[in-house]
Amino acid sequence: MLQTLATQTDPELIDTSEDCALAVWQERYPDRWFLVEVTGEDDGEPLTGRLLAVASTDMALVPFWQAYTQQGKIMALLYGRSTEAGPLVVA
Repeated sequence: MLQTLATQTDPELIDTSEDCALAVWQERYPDRWFLVEVTGEDDGEPLTGRLLAVASTDMALVPFWQAYTQQGKIMALLYGRSTEAGPLVVA
């Protein structure tokens, strides 16, 4: 039997000129995947970037990530801060 995947939601293209710490983007877009052009890094660790797009799934952003990478740009595909309840720790 052939199984099809659910249609991905279209990414929301942002393409802002604002350069922020990646943690700022994660706070602004909780529970969403986002694609940034890395503008600052330390020892290969991305620290700051310019937001390009957000989406509910990472796969929706892969074509954009590939296109920008082919242009020689350093990209990061990250997940925003999760708002789901985590495990309860009892001491």
